[in-house]
Amino acid sequence: MQTELVKKAEQYVVDLLKKGLSADHKYHDLAHTLAVRESVLQLAEAYRLSDEEKELLELAALFHDTGFTARYDEHEEKSKEIAEKYLRSQGVDEEKINQIKQLIEVTKVTVEPNTLLEKLIKDADFNNLSGDYLAKSDALRHEWKVFCGKEMDESAWVENNLNFWKNHKFYTGEGQAKYGEEKRKTLKKLKKRKQEIQNGEQKGDSTGEDLNFTIKKSKSAQMMFKTTLRNQIDLTNIADNKANIMLSINSLLITLGIPLLLPRVMEDTKLLLPTVTLLLTCVLSIVYATMATRPVKMTGITDPSLIDQGKSNLFFFGNFYKMDMETYRKYLHKVLLNDELLDNSIVNDLYFLGRTLGNKYRRLRITYNIFMIGMVLTVIAFGITLLMD
Repeated sequence: MQTELVKKAEQYVVDLLKKGLSADHKYHDLAHTLAVRESVLQLAEAYRLSDEEKELLELAALFHDTGFTARYDEHEEKSKEIAEKYLRSQGVDEEKINQIKQLIEVTKVTVEPNTLLEKLIKDADFNNLSGDYLAKSDALRHEWKVFCGKEMDESAWVENNLNFWKNHKFYTGEGQAKYGEEKRKTLKKLKKRKQEIQNGEQKGDSTGEDLNFTIKKSKSAQMMFKTTLRNQIDLTNIADNKANIMLSINSLLITLGIPLLLPRVMEDTKLLLPTVTLLLTCVLSIVYATMATRPVKMTGITDPSLIDQGKSNLFFFGNFYKMDMETYRKYLHKVLLNDELLDNSIVNDLYFLGRTLGNKYRRLRITYNIFMIGMVLTVIAFGITLLMD
């Protein structure tokens, strides 16, 4: 439960940060301060600390970044001054103020913690691993550029992050348990991002477009791909149903109509032309309707070089059904670990599905045209035959 001192300090810090921080403080903002306060209290609860110790940690967490309202470099010194001035105004004794100042001091990257309280706030200050770490990292990169004049390209920034987290350690068991897994995931993301950048640099891009854009980074792109894929599958089903209708109608005309007309044709040769017209119409309609529903030719195996070039799609069964399990696992795993190859697989899937769908509808249109024109000619031929009698 918050003490009256903590409640007043929280309101003071919130007001100070809202007024004192600029829009360029994208990482060290109010949300970061409150997140550190929440994290240190969770860690303190796990160690069953006393209310007095929790109060020290909470106050230190609230004030630890207030110095950013005055300067960026060595902001901890200013944070200690702000905390000391405020706490004295609230009648807090000197020993307690010095303890809080020491806890703020230990939030410096270069300072090693000694006591349990120091270790707890040190661990809590690095609670930024959960969620979209790369976005948080970009926010810090922006601050370095604006306030420190340190401008790094993405490759250098990712390398800097990798080195930092490789050398970083959590000082408490609870900190390791709470954030250790996220740290491992973050290192994995950074290594993957480094590889993507290296692949992009090796391939180059004459158009100047971003080779490292991935579908997973854009919700709109994901939605568009899903919608397009679903629509194409629905259209494929509609086309197959239409082709089946044409197959059924023309098959019935040949099976039932032609046998009924043959005896009449034998008696009156004038009926030969309309009968032949009807037969040709049905046969050609059946041929094109069958071509519309006929499966595309599939090899069942994919050249590994096409996979590396992103020109194949291992999610389509026609590209792998003749491959052995181990080979398929190997190359599918490679695709899943590479965002660019995965994106290419999705694009290839939509492209070839679209091409197949286009050919299907083209043949289906020909089928309907043949049937329509053929039936009109058949009726005309029967009409002429009747008028000649």
